[in-house]
Amino acid sequence: MSTGASEALARPDTPSAGPRGAPVHIETNGYVLRSLSPADVTPRFAAWLNDAPLRDGLNLPPLDFSLERLRAFVASFNDLHHYFVGIFDRDQGALAGFYTLDVDLNHKVGNITTGLDPAFADRPVQAATIDAFLDHMFAFRDVDKIVARVLAGNRAMVEKLDASPRFHFEARLRQECLTASGERLDLMLFAAFRTEPKEDGIAP
Repeated sequence: MSTGASEALARPDTPSAGPRGAPVHIETNGYVLRSLSPADVTPRFAAWLNDAPLRDGLNLPPLDFSLERLRAFVASFNDLHHYFVGIFDRDQGALAGFYTLDVDLNHKVGNITTGLDPAFADRPVQAATIDAFLDHMFAFRDVDKIVARVLAGNRAMVEKLDASPRFHFEARLRQECLTASGERLDLMLFAAFRTEPKEDGIAP
């Protein structure tokens, strides 16, 4: 399950030039969230990242990541403007999923994406980790607002964000995304804030 219209996973897999931030490391509710490194890339990770269900949720074309390309792609994130954070099961050490965050440092706003290994689909991985991830970004990464852009057809994720105590529903952008088949899709915007409490309201 994943939030939609990802820019992070559509970025070129080229090394990031310029300064780099400190790697992320968070432990919460039986999971370890940490910045991914090329050494974390495995055939299993590449397989589910390339799978159609994840791509469809993000409205992405085929990624066709080889192990070499995926390692280069992981290395392109700099923990400053672009984050690729793995969610690891603390006991098993297995990669259960990820968060990406693309940050506009001028405005202190980040766009979040999440994906999950299907083997962990029956576990509340994101529910167990999102609060700690948001808290870390707000407290230590100079981010004031984090936006989730979700395809309207991804009802499961829309309902999760509606029910979240952290995310506000902000807008429905009609016909915002164009699919590979030429269909136009609505996009739902949700946001979490450093300072504001959750408001009541249901996304249409």
